[in-house]
Amino acid sequence: MYNDFFGFKEGPFQLVPNPGYFFLGRSHEEAIAHLNYAISHGDGFVEITGEVGTGKTTLCRAFLENLDENTEVAYIFNPRLNSIELLRTINDEFGIDSTADNIKNLIDTLNVFLMAKKAQGKSALLLIDEAQNLDKDVLEQLRLLSNLETNTGKLLQMILVGQPELRKTLDSYELRQLRQRITLSWQLTPLSRQETREYIRHRVKIASQKTVEMFTESAYRLIYNYSGGIPRLINIACDRALLAAYGFNRPQVTGGIARNAIKELQTGRENSFHKLMNGKILTVFLAMVCLGLIIILLFQIPSVFHSKSTTKLETVNGNSAALADSTGKQEPAAKTPTKLVDFLANITGRSSRLSALKTAMSLWETTPVLNPYLDDMDDDSAFFQLAAAQNNFYILTLNNDWDLVMRLNLPAVLLFSPAGALSPRCLTLIKIDGDELVFKGGEGEKEEIIKITPGEMKSYWSGIAYIPWKDFLNCRGDIPLDAPKESIFTLKMLLRDIGFTGIKLDYVYDDATRKAVEKIQETHGIVVDGIVGARTKIVIYNQKKELIIPHLVLNKN
Repeated sequence: MYNDFFGFKEGPFQLVPNPGYFFLGRSHEEAIAHLNYAISHGDGFVEITGEVGTGKTTLCRAFLENLDENTEVAYIFNPRLNSIELLRTINDEFGIDSTADNIKNLIDTLNVFLMAKKAQGKSALLLIDEAQNLDKDVLEQLRLLSNLETNTGKLLQMILVGQPELRKTLDSYELRQLRQRITLSWQLTPLSRQETREYIRHRVKIASQKTVEMFTESAYRLIYNYSGGIPRLINIACDRALLAAYGFNRPQVTGGIARNAIKELQTGRENSFHKLMNGKILTVFLAMVCLGLIIILLFQIPSVFHSKSTTKLETVNGNSAALADSTGKQEPAAKTPTKLVDFLANITGRSSRLSALKTAMSLWETTPVLNPYLDDMDDDSAFFQLAAAQNNFYILTLNNDWDLVMRLNLPAVLLFSPAGALSPRCLTLIKIDGDELVFKGGEGEKEEIIKITPGEMKSYWSGIAYIPWKDFLNCRGDIPLDAPKESIFTLKMLLRDIGFTGIKLDYVYDDATRKAVEKIQETHGIVVDGIVGARTKIVIYNQKKELIIPHLVLNKN
């Protein structure tokens, strides 16, 4: 709509992953370097992870476009496939027979193809995007494919690209063999404030084929604050800001225009100039209002009937607790909703995530700053990871593991799914008081405390828990799999601090260190594998008394 007005050959902020617009931020540049290194050295497995919207797919396509003709590529996107379907898709991408109906024949065909390419001096690469969608049995099948090799190297190199859930899956005990085969791992991070400015300039320059300052400094600042450096959110904000500038016949996006555009994204309402451009908006709006009224009415009808039946119950013989039958015998009163149900009914759906996470992080004696625009995200996991990262926290996501929530002993955000609710409700578990769980929920001044039993909690809990935690000493990576040597040294200092005095301070993850880690894992009910991931880091930090860490149960550790 605004391309001719600004002199663009095409929209600079489209959401399609166009490699022609690929911008190398520091994190993306290092990811490309990791990939090129892996290809040149014939490494078997490489893992690239990043939050939603950080440019993973664009990075994949830009990387593939720069490969030479000596590399055969099978590129698979969004692989919701079983093992046989995956093998068929791999063979099909390589242009070989994929009609076999069993795994053995498909692998045999693939092996012949790979051996032929090896003889020709060519390499073969399998790149799977959105790999967090792979089931564990399919990932295990990929591990078996990595056994295709000669005496001098692997026949097939594999790159797995996905959201942070991929790393959590690979950390599972069942996939420990696959995890050990991943030689390179990298996590994409959002753009910095300066990189956000350069990213916007870069895309405008390509679209206009000239250098032009289309945004003011205040506009850059507001867009960064809204997006948190996530490229997809930057694109959305910039596109809406340019549309607003076009509507006002302004050649540049100022801070005021950017602010109004971002406010529009936040509220979902259209400004007046949008209505002038599209006369159908009013009709659509009225239709949505009518639909909303119908939905509200449908939800109100059952409560009306319930109210009438309750009134009838309370007025028979003037007894509010029971009904008298024909024999005069008292029957038990109708069961009323539990306290938790009433409590959840007063919380506003998905928007409760923001206040719940803020409550959890504030218990760490910090003042969290949360971007309200993140609450527009549909993906709960992405929301919690990004919101926590903005405050130098990490998020550990647990699924149907209440025992581990108790063992880690940290405040947690739990998702509840009350009957009839269209979206989950979030409450913060802030304390365990004897046999009762103490939750806090609501928004702002309406936040309240509720105490319930574990049994009542589990009746409505979805099974999902998000636990904010701090990596106080910056022990990056999963030690020793993909961690820098500094993390190993820091881990050893921590182990000495909590009583393992025999640990030698150096950069080697030796047997003594592994045994100490395994002892900690066994003591705290964590999978004993000697790998220091998020769960093990949490229990180690919990034992360092000098750190300020909020606990559900005091003096437990």
